[in-house]
Amino acid sequence: MSITTRHVVVFFVTLLTIAATCVTLARSSDKTPRGPFGLSMVATADDEKLDITLFEGDEYCGECHERQFSEMQGSMHSISHEDTLYRSAAEMALREAGPEVYALCSGCHTPQGVAAGLVPGTPEEELPEAVISGIQCETCHSVESLNGVDGPWGEPGNGSIVLAPDSDRKFGPGGGDPEMSPHTMESREFFKKSEFCASCHTVIHPFNGVRLEHTYAEWKASPYAEAGIQCQDCHMREVEEAVEVARTMRPLEIVGLSSPVAEAERPIARHFFVGGNTNAAKLGGGERHAAMAGDRLRSAATLAIEVPDSVRAGETLKVGVTVANVAAGHSLPTSLVELRRIWVDLRVTDDSGEQIFRSGWIDREADLGEDVMRFGALAGDDQGRPTYKPWEVAQFLWKRMIPAKESVTDVFEVPVPPGAEGSIKVDARLFYVGAPEFVARALMGERYVELDTVEMASASATLSAIQ
Repeated sequence: MSITTRHVVVFFVTLLTIAATCVTLARSSDKTPRGPFGLSMVATADDEKLDITLFEGDEYCGECHERQFSEMQGSMHSISHEDTLYRSAAEMALREAGPEVYALCSGCHTPQGVAAGLVPGTPEEELPEAVISGIQCETCHSVESLNGVDGPWGEPGNGSIVLAPDSDRKFGPGGGDPEMSPHTMESREFFKKSEFCASCHTVIHPFNGVRLEHTYAEWKASPYAEAGIQCQDCHMREVEEAVEVARTMRPLEIVGLSSPVAEAERPIARHFFVGGNTNAAKLGGGERHAAMAGDRLRSAATLAIEVPDSVRAGETLKVGVTVANVAAGHSLPTSLVELRRIWVDLRVTDDSGEQIFRSGWIDREADLGEDVMRFGALAGDDQGRPTYKPWEVAQFLWKRMIPAKESVTDVFEVPVPPGAEGSIKVDARLFYVGAPEFVARALMGERYVELDTVEMASASATLSAIQ
């Protein structure tokens, strides 16, 4: 009652190859790269601490940029330092791995706090609003340059941005009406490129080089990159717009006024920054962003079932289940794949509705079983023991994801009872969760909130059982 032997053999050979590669990579690194403020690659133009008072806050920016301010509020960016799940994990990292590793995390969750020398070291209750507000308008629009591609790994990651905050000058993709603005706007082409996003959405273990988050590499190897579609073309769009980009494989240009006093419309990206986090509101963000995340997940994949027209009672029914990544410009799942789970819940019932096969049901107290069609990863420490803590990861014990615009098919063998007759129904549902229950409880402790399990897609089929 499991996936066929051929699929299992191919699957585990692939996983062992990945694990061996990761172990080799971990052992080959003999130097720990550092930025001017520690393990994070975040820097300033002169490598000196920045003046945190130059970050005036989103409300100030919102006085002129109302639409962008409204879209940003409640996003995971806007709560990046205070997100309940992140906060719990970061504090655990501080206790178990020390302030250097905590600062590495903070280099992406509050870059200005690290570059100001306030994180680590300053008690949480003493941090100014400009630090605890996480990724705010001026965090991105103070980025003068990127230092990742020319950095130690030859790719963006670990907060590889150079901050140059200035009340009279901001950086952006170009355009605007400087004569009508309280500040100038200097154009930087990287604002339109995936390398900008990858500066924080690629996470590389500083001690062993293991890629903990590698969404950028997944995108770079995808048809989206080949077509010139950047991260911004999907994640700085409405969900419907992102779906259209994935369908046509062409970017959409969104135009509007940068502010109420602007004289002409120009390309202005939306500022929702929505991914797959349907727990945004539960973790401190907004309901609108949580709802959009659900819509995005439900648009990302399709599910299909293939069965014969009939099966003889007492014989084996072969059920083909195909999951296709139709609208994500990276693999499914992505980001911290050792926490993310995507799986198929497959149920087969007879004519009376009695269950004759089940694979992939939700068990909140344990992880998914071995015979489940699942996608994600199992991380291991340097001794090969499973771990869900990013700072302990030295290898991946297995990894299985669905690349962009590709599909994966597994075949399940279902024994049909000898006395079966009439119809047999096959139902499949594709689920996603940001972290399994037991991991969320372990990470969050007293702060625990139940994370959403999202149904991404479903499919069903009916066949006849004959004697």
